[in-house]
Amino acid sequence: MAGKVLTGAIAIIKVNGQAVGKMRTVTINENFQRIPVPKGLGSIFDDEMALVKFNGTVSCSQVEIDYRDSGLPGGVRRIFGSNIASQIAAGNNLQNFEDEAVLDFEGITVDLFKKIQDAIDPATNNIIPGAIPYATIGRMFIESDNVSINEQNVAGRDQTYRFLDPVTQDV
Repeated sequence: MAGKVLTGAIAIIKVNGQAVGKMRTVTINENFQRIPVPKGLGSIFDDEMALVKFNGTVSCSQVEIDYRDSGLPGGVRRIFGSNIASQIAAGNNLQNFEDEAVLDFEGITVDLFKKIQDAIDPATNNIIPGAIPYATIGRMFIESDNVSINEQNVAGRDQTYRFLDPVTQDV
């Protein structure tokens, strides 16, 4: 993989192990909040910059085809046999949007791969299981979900996630 440039046109994205397509953009942002630690009494100069907070966000855009099947799989669960938003509003204890959203403690995991010969089986065009991801983002939780339909353009779906663990790579 060394020396190969990652381009959006040939990247592969897997969500919870499932390859997804029709991605327009994936933007990963990690913020590290630091505070100055002074040397002590008698000095106005700081001795170090201590890391006190990490914040990671992912924004992704996809081509919108079907409201049910677009967006990152598992990012937000909307399809239920009961088709209700809240068990309290419906007065029963059926599976519903509110419970699924509130009780999501796992989030989703996204793997980004380079689409090069050592990651793709040329015979089947499938991802080779042993391929090492370019980056893995775990414990992602949805923060926003929107659909954009514009005249004379392909409709799109944009989602924003916050993730709890920094992006890591295997050696």
